[in-house]
Amino acid sequence: MRGCVPGRGTSAAYRASATPYYVRLKQQALARAAAIARQQSLWESLQNSSARLDAAKMAYENGDLVVAARLYASVARSRPKTEMTEKAKDCLEILAQEARQKITEIDSKLNEHGRAISPSDWGMQESWPEGWQETVTRAFQEYDQVVDDYRAVPAVKKELSLHVSQQRRRPEYAMALNEPEAKTLWDLAVQHEEEDHACCAYWVYEQASKLVPAPSAKRAAKRLAEMQKDPEILAAAKRCRELQWCHRTYRLAENLERSDPERAKNLFAQIVDRSPKDSEVHIAAQKQIGDIRPSN
Repeated sequence: MRGCVPGRGTSAAYRASATPYYVRLKQQALARAAAIARQQSLWESLQNSSARLDAAKMAYENGDLVVAARLYASVARSRPKTEMTEKAKDCLEILAQEARQKITEIDSKLNEHGRAISPSDWGMQESWPEGWQETVTRAFQEYDQVVDDYRAVPAVKKELSLHVSQQRRRPEYAMALNEPEAKTLWDLAVQHEEEDHACCAYWVYEQASKLVPAPSAKRAAKRLAEMQKDPEILAAAKRCRELQWCHRTYRLAENLERSDPERAKNLFAQIVDRSPKDSEVHIAAQKQIGDIRPSN
């Protein structure tokens, strides 16, 4: 069994397992921040509640739901209570009903597509309905968009998030949602094993196993259990994890050499204590300790 390859293992798995879901969340966060800025700008530029309600209506008609909901919510909270604040509350209730309707439509679409398979067959990927993974992925993109669009509507803010969280935990959906990342990690772990890096494979299998009930995650959990019975692999995996920590800490210590040399020296010393004496990172850390000059 060959030794751990620095930079592979868990950190490499994270790079390889990046999915559109996380990219989409970042995009939604950026879009939401831009919408909040637009809403705040409108709020400050408009002098009364009537004008703000008109702006909210226009934003809604233009499909800018985040701005519309935030403007309505801001007017509804205004004091003292006026005809405009009550009108804003009525508009928020309409938005709440609209959000619930959208969620119900997504629920129905998922239920309809998955009706053909019995609960006992969900664990077998070959039994999934045709296009099931794509349908589930698209549905949860729509769920997330509804949550994002209507999060400023007080009546449904928690309700929407709770419903989507509950849906995400349902096995038939969790399997499809987690499978792409689990499959990526499984493939990476298998590659490590084929290249005789069982120590790196061990940690990638562990990471993949956390994505149950995805089929590839179940396979990873089974393979991980087999590897845990081998003392040699367990020892190599422990060394692998230690080396990964040493390499990460070495980079941190390098960045701290000028700003905090004492802390950098302490980190290099920890690396020397935890790394094999014949490893490159051990030798390099020892040299760094001797080269660091105390700050004045």
